Amino acid sequence: QRNCQGQFHEGGNKIGSKDVQLLDNRVMLTLKGVRSVFKAYNIHPAKRLGQNFLIDRNICEKILDVMDIGKRDTVLEIGPGLGVLTERLCKAARHVIAVEKDRRLYGFLSANIRYDTLELINGDILDYPISRLRGFEHLKVVGNLPYNISSPIIIYLIENRSCIDAMFISLQKEFACRLIAGPGSREYGAISCFVQFYARPRILFNIKKGVFYPVPKVDSSFLKIAIEDRTFTAGKNRISNGLYLTDEEKLFKIIRTCFGKRRKTILNSLYPVSGAASKEELSDRLKRAGVSPGRRPETISLEEFISLTKAL
Repeated sequence: QRNCQGQFHEGGNKIGSKDVQLLDNRVMLTLKGVRSVFKAYNIHPAKRLGQNFLIDRNICEKILDVMDIGKRDTVLEIGPGLGVLTERLCKAARHVIAVEKDRRLYGFLSANIRYDTLELINGDILDYPISRLRGFEHLKVVGNLPYNISSPIIIYLIENRSCIDAMFISLQKEFACRLIAGPGSREYGAISCFVQFYARPRILFNIKKGVFYPVPKVDSSFLKIAIEDRTFTAGKNRISNGLYLTDEEKLFKIIRTCFGKRRKTILNSLYPVSGAASKEELSDRLKRAGVSPGRRPETISLEEFISLTKAL
């Protein structure tokens, strides 16, 4: 087994034969089963890692159903935890790469879940070179992402979108709503535009907080984020979501600038970075793009932001 830097680690001790029943998938998806494994392995959920373990069999089945894993699929699992989903994925997929940051859980997994289809890695997903998976077809990503690092992980995955077909992820419900939000809603922001430019995010179902241990403070949502275009080449003109653009870096700079000052009009937000000689000149450019200078960013669609980018 190896970590994200390619170093190899030995797994932990195997659980005794008298405790084998603890590893039964049905038992592991119960509060009693999870607590028993924690006690046997001296594992304590780490708050700093945002660890919440699924203890509901129905939710596990729903996740597997919507992922629709087949023998042609490769799965990248973020944070396999105690492996309740990992084991089922290994039986269904062609190949499973499970990246676990917690050394204690990694030791448990490496000692007790062994499949020829499984590659178990001890490391941070943000350090894992997803680009090495470019040769794998039908790559699906799955994971229950901790809130404090959800945004960096989403951005990292989308930056590596050329390798990925779809992501199936559990997020805090509030953050999930931000990803799918459209103009005019309170949740709409820069991350909404970024994700929707490259992908089609959709909430498949909501998850009550009581199906996790420890119980988190809020409910979650399970999303599918389908990548729009696997043929993207950096720096080249392209079609994304049916939209044509020549300079994506400028687009997202404009979006971040506008949403960084939500209460300001786009005229006042963009003037310092527009290069326009005067506000009157910038106002004319905005009008030619079909956007009123007095509007605020939460009212502007992704298509309109693209028109603004071209106009500027």
